[in-house]
Amino acid sequence: MTRATAPSSGAEETPRTSREIVPAQTFEGNKTLKSSAPSILEVSQSPTLVDISDRAPDGGFRAWMVVLGSFLIHSFCFAPTEYIFGIFEHHYMIMYPSASHGSIAFIGALGSSTTYFAGFVSGVTADKFGYRFTALLGTAVMGISLVLASFATQVWQLYLTQGVLFGIGASLVYYPAIGAPSYWFDAKRGLALGLAVSGTGLGGLGLAPATQALMDAVGANWTLRALALFCVVVCGAASFMITERHSGEKVPEPAPPISDVELGQLSEKLSPKTSEQKKLKGIAGFFAELKVFKDLEFLSLTFAELAASIGFLIPMYYFQTYSLFIGLTAEKGALIAGISSGASCLGRIALGYAADRLPKTLVVSTFGAHQLSTVIGFMYAAGGIGMLSGAPIAGVLLDSTKPNISYLPVIMTAGCTLLLGALCISVWVFFRRIAKSKKRAVAAAEAAAAAEARVGANDARR
Repeated sequence: MTRATAPSSGAEETPRTSREIVPAQTFEGNKTLKSSAPSILEVSQSPTLVDISDRAPDGGFRAWMVVLGSFLIHSFCFAPTEYIFGIFEHHYMIMYPSASHGSIAFIGALGSSTTYFAGFVSGVTADKFGYRFTALLGTAVMGISLVLASFATQVWQLYLTQGVLFGIGASLVYYPAIGAPSYWFDAKRGLALGLAVSGTGLGGLGLAPATQALMDAVGANWTLRALALFCVVVCGAASFMITERHSGEKVPEPAPPISDVELGQLSEKLSPKTSEQKKLKGIAGFFAELKVFKDLEFLSLTFAELAASIGFLIPMYYFQTYSLFIGLTAEKGALIAGISSGASCLGRIALGYAADRLPKTLVVSTFGAHQLSTVIGFMYAAGGIGMLSGAPIAGVLLDSTKPNISYLPVIMTAGCTLLLGALCISVWVFFRRIAKSKKRAVAAAEAAAAAEARVGANDARR
């Protein structure tokens, strides 16, 4: 492949990419002067060097193998702490009769929240050592944690093994699994990710009845060891399918259209920065980012994430015990849990498909590109706190009804928190409409002022 050369001198020249901001030029007589302000016209029309391997193929054998690997990892990495933990909840209550429902639920909640809180560790590891190595390391950690949990004799040991250690391992496999398909898909990225995360639903559908059958046949300890073996085989094989694409030789190609996210970032660079948009460093920068808590739209979305996360795990953790409470068998309880998990599969695929056809810049258009990482980070933290606290709180409420056990507080907690999350989303829509109306009013006022200024200038010339 040939590199672009300057036609006038024949010397090799590196063309600017479409993402590079170049100085605008002004003219004074026969001289060309560089302005300090960049030109968006030059940015959008500058020649581009396109890395062939950076163009997502949106298909092909290797791309779909990455999706399959992500699907297989998703089918297991959340199961022992979320989708099948209700089965463990029931058996752990038998194995540790002095333990409360809340203390047992904390095992799974600790593992689930650790998966998200340890994201920074898996991110750094993946960047330094690669996705495949990180996923294999996470597979090993998950397998070891389940084996160690099988030898636990006290609840606190399960906190460390099936909780924290398994959560770290799940984090190490989850983030490469969710990130790898984006290297291979662009136009079909939402569909690819939807198919990948649908493994969570199908994994729960199959693993819940299988885990209950193992519990009845060999007990909880050998079930944990069997799941460890399943983890090593399935997630280990899937890890070899997880890979990024690497840069290749660059060739000139017409500039692709700038995405809305890049356009938002670009407009912020082109416009004069306000004091709030300037990036501060250190402690001052941290406190500057906290100003986002004054934004009502941000608060409504964050509370929606927190409330929904509190109620999210409660049904999964108490399906089994509630089924027994109302007179069903343990097998039927496990089947109900599996069906509930499997039902989410179609929804995940449908949402992924829709994501390819809907605007992808909600956070950017609402809060600005300069706050993107801050907003998403706070929302993930709110979700982790909700998952850590929701099921244990429901367990405490359940224990408080002894000796006449009633699941009404548990059901009400799950239902009310999910409804509260939906209400917060409605509040966010309301605030967003108000913000849009204000922006339109400001834009109209500025346009009127500009028109009046032009009329005044014309009158002055006359």
